[in-house]
Amino acid sequence: MIALAAVRGRAASLAGTFAGLTLGVALIAMTLLVHVAAQPRTPQRLAAAPVLVHGPVAPDAAGVGSGVRPWAATDAAALADRLAGLAGVAAAVPDRSFYAQLVVGGRPVGDAEDAGAGHGWSSAALGGYPLVAGAAPAADGEVAADVASGLAVGARTTLLTAGGPAEVTVTGLVGGPGVYTSDAVAERLSPGVPVIGLLLRAGADPEAVAAAARDAVPAAVVATGEQRAALEPVQQAKTRWLGTQLLIAMASLAVFVTVFVVASTFALNVAQRRRELGLLRTVGATPRQIRRFVLGEALLVGAAGGVAGALLGTAAAGPAGGRLVRWGLADPGLQVRAQLMPVLAAVAVGIGVALVGAYAAGRRAAKVPPMAALREASVEARAMGPGRWLLGGGALLLAGFLALRTATAAADERVNTALFAAMALTAAAALLAPVLVPPLVRLVSWPLRGTRGAGPMLVRAESLTAARRTAATAAPVIATVGFAVLLSGMVSTMREAYPAGQAAKLAGITVAVPNGTPGLTEAAAGGRSVLPSRVYANGLSIAAFGTATGPVSFAAGVADALGVRVGGTVDVVFADGNAERLTIAKITPDGQVDDDLILPRDLVRRHDPSALAQSVVGVDAVALAGLPGVEVLDAKAYADRSSGEDSRLLWLFATVLIALSVGYTGIAVVNTMAMSAESRRPDLAVLRRAGATPRQTLRYAAAEALLVVALGTGLGLAVTVPPLLGMAAGLEQEVGVPVALRLHWPVLVATVLATAAVAVAASLTATRRALQR
Repeated sequence: MIALAAVRGRAASLAGTFAGLTLGVALIAMTLLVHVAAQPRTPQRLAAAPVLVHGPVAPDAAGVGSGVRPWAATDAAALADRLAGLAGVAAAVPDRSFYAQLVVGGRPVGDAEDAGAGHGWSSAALGGYPLVAGAAPAADGEVAADVASGLAVGARTTLLTAGGPAEVTVTGLVGGPGVYTSDAVAERLSPGVPVIGLLLRAGADPEAVAAAARDAVPAAVVATGEQRAALEPVQQAKTRWLGTQLLIAMASLAVFVTVFVVASTFALNVAQRRRELGLLRTVGATPRQIRRFVLGEALLVGAAGGVAGALLGTAAAGPAGGRLVRWGLADPGLQVRAQLMPVLAAVAVGIGVALVGAYAAGRRAAKVPPMAALREASVEARAMGPGRWLLGGGALLLAGFLALRTATAAADERVNTALFAAMALTAAAALLAPVLVPPLVRLVSWPLRGTRGAGPMLVRAESLTAARRTAATAAPVIATVGFAVLLSGMVSTMREAYPAGQAAKLAGITVAVPNGTPGLTEAAAGGRSVLPSRVYANGLSIAAFGTATGPVSFAAGVADALGVRVGGTVDVVFADGNAERLTIAKITPDGQVDDDLILPRDLVRRHDPSALAQSVVGVDAVALAGLPGVEVLDAKAYADRSSGEDSRLLWLFATVLIALSVGYTGIAVVNTMAMSAESRRPDLAVLRRAGATPRQTLRYAAAEALLVVALGTGLGLAVTVPPLLGMAAGLEQEVGVPVALRLHWPVLVATVLATAAVAVAASLTATRRALQR
């Protein structure tokens, strides 16, 4: 009851905390709802088959499922015959996928990332795609095209396959995506069969059929319902993974900044209520009761902010999912629906964050002595207590370790490591700010010591005397500037480093790359390219590259997982489902090459007729002129082109997170500035009695706000430079060229100006209200 009355009486001072918690819970609820909706789904082209029978999903050496081991053509035919004889099964259809893309108007059409858009005609039934017009393809040179392609029945066009372009006739149009050939052509282009779809008779029970199928083919995986999602395409899984990374980053930043905001505002709140808390101690309240009182306030504010944030996040989840789809970070079929458990989890996180953020303030409030009720004013006896020193020092040590770790982390871990290092440094700067503020204030105000007027002296003296209050108001500025500089500098440095390294390696060389296609055909590659494929051994899925020169070699991590050594042998299943025994000639250190297994190129092509090259170095531009789906670039253009999509995604991630952090901590800046100005009403009264005009008082308040922004900006830069330098050093080792730290000055200047404007406006508004009272 006391906590409820206190919250009612201090609603204005707790408004910023409530707003921060509301926004944090809204972001968490939104990301959870979108994440739940973005889970793996059954591929649409297999959705009409209630039962799918496929080979085991094999993990890679890291334990991540990355491929379905296929059956050989003869084994698949035998399995299909056995499954077709089960009760309730109308047809058992072996499904094959291979690269096929039609050329319309001289340009390839369809998804430029889909290397498996081609299928045999029988597979159209697995997706429930009807024949809209014409007839099914039955011979070589015939295809059925998606009705959305704009082609007509009887049209002559070019079909791109891994072997090169060929003239075909469109015999039919299909009401679904993909290019369909005769089953005989599909078997030549994709001999291996990863999945067999079962079409059921009317009234048949899918679970009963699945049970019978498990008995008939015990070595296979039989999937029904949501289990079929294990067969989602690799590109769809990659898209979902990218979207998930953004959601995780948003949720992590929301939790961190929410704790940051709550901790700073409650600390300032407790500092301003020393006399009130001392009065409670005078009338008999114990330290434990005081601590429970503060945590009770946090619980009430957290619950209110949690409920409001849950409602806001639920409303925003649908538009957020649509935005991810437009950005290319979610499957086009994403549908976000309101669900109870993610929302309740977000509310629980909000309440927990409020209690965690207020815990330190509660402990500090419990130490307020009863004599504090008799003090009209007090000077801070010490800047920090032992607990804050311990936490601040620990955060600083952790930040130093992470900053050093950034330089040696793997490429896919470097960004997260730098982000965590900056978080730790930001926390350390906020915790240690009371001891950092006095020397920084003296440094910043030193040029003004000789100026006329009392204004600079008052600002300097007030900041030095109330170091804790100054630190609390500067903390949100540290977070705002720090995250903006970190994210923008990280992206700017990486955008310069990777293209420069790649261009240096290919200086003076021309490169052929895909243009509107997922890869280069054999006609464009000319037998010189590296062919990527996937093989399976001892239950593992292994990324393989076929090269013209290298012997059979495994990466060290994969060799350890397989338990093989140089001179040993291993049985490997290829994309066509056939196995060969390989003798290991070499084991390479992890990270030296991009692939787990190097094989002879002709061996990969023999087993994977649809393998596509990703690029060919040192080509004749004249010889490739006119080939559809091919573009020839010089070294710099190739480097820029190959990093273009990564740069787009990096800037997208950075923009979202910068906007989130700046908007989020803007709330904290407004709140702390308003609370600071409101708590100084007695000081303002003294200034008025001493002859200060309202304009002079407002100028004094604005100057102090600008000083706080300057301090926060300096510390914000200080906490971001070490992680960025570590990341730049790691990038230099990775790309092999000098890499300089790149700060994005437009983002830095815009962030500082926006923060200064918000801080000054909040301080002036609160000071004007205090003067009016």
